[in-house]
Amino acid sequence: MFARIATFEGGDVERMRQLNEERMASGELRPPAGMTRGLVLEGDRRLFVSFFESREALEAAEAEFERMGDTIPEEIRGRRVSVDAYEVVFDRQV
Repeated sequence: MFARIATFEGGDVERMRQLNEERMASGELRPPAGMTRGLVLEGDRRLFVSFFESREALEAAEAEFERMGDTIPEEIRGRRVSVDAYEVVFDRQV
């Protein structure tokens, strides 16, 4: 399994939450092909963690992530400061 982590600074968390809920309810928000799970972490920065079964699936989704980012104004999503990919070596739910 692989994880893509996009890090953002700034933005409007409440407006982003509202926009995501609206897009999910309308069916407009669909994850990129191959994405198995998504997670958002909020702190000093916002981390969008997306999980994929293979590195190839993760890489194939990159253009879709770019397109998705273009549809959300920066004042809402924040400024993307990094994108990294990792192999998940341990994942256990208890």
